[in-house]
Amino acid sequence: MVNLLMDLLFPQRMCCICQQPGMYSTRQPWCPSCDDKLIELQHVHMICDRCGKYLAEDCGSSLCKDCKNRTPPFELSRAVGPYEEPYRIAIKVLKFMGRKHLAYRMGKMMAEVVKNEPRFWPIDMIIPVPSTRASIKQRGFNQTEVLGCQISKELKLKMYCNLLVRVKETPSQRECSREEREKNLLQAFAVKNADCIKGKNILLVDDVFTTGSTSRECARTLLDHGAGKVKVITWATGKGY
Repeated sequence: MVNLLMDLLFPQRMCCICQQPGMYSTRQPWCPSCDDKLIELQHVHMICDRCGKYLAEDCGSSLCKDCKNRTPPFELSRAVGPYEEPYRIAIKVLKFMGRKHLAYRMGKMMAEVVKNEPRFWPIDMIIPVPSTRASIKQRGFNQTEVLGCQISKELKLKMYCNLLVRVKETPSQRECSREEREKNLLQAFAVKNADCIKGKNILLVDDVFTTGSTSRECARTLLDHGAGKVKVITWATGKGY
């Protein structure tokens, strides 16, 4: 209802991705051309059977190099599409331009991936990856929570925002190497009430899966505190040659 009211009061005049002029809304925030591109890119390459990263055509394996070298703690990770345009643009518009209304469509698409992958089920609860205090102060919100809120509505599952918490502030991970990311994130998360997650199958929500360091550390933390299984859904994922 709130989104509908906002669409009536403040209609969107440009595609949020390519800025094509037109009439857009919460339910359709980008143009048909961008929509076609988003769908087309979903099936361009094979994906890693475990973490969902996109594989090269001549990879010769069902697993990416990272998952072959080190089995991740989470059971499964999937994304809507690859971390390249227009997926990259959409998540940046959401995060850095504060266009929270994009989470309605993006969250629905993420929920569809979960609905259509039997290996995600059963799911007992949804937990978003907690953001740093600096990021929340800068943006005014945690993008994984707004995405998770829509996923929660679509899947009719409760989301818990305060069970997994960030106890160590970390610098921006965008320019860090894999080793630096893993070092920064070590012991960065904690569980507030372990009894609530004991034996539960958890759907962890993040925005982007690149090296997978954040998802790995969050999953490890949840499992160390008694969670049954952890599976991950993101908007976009990187390449895993």
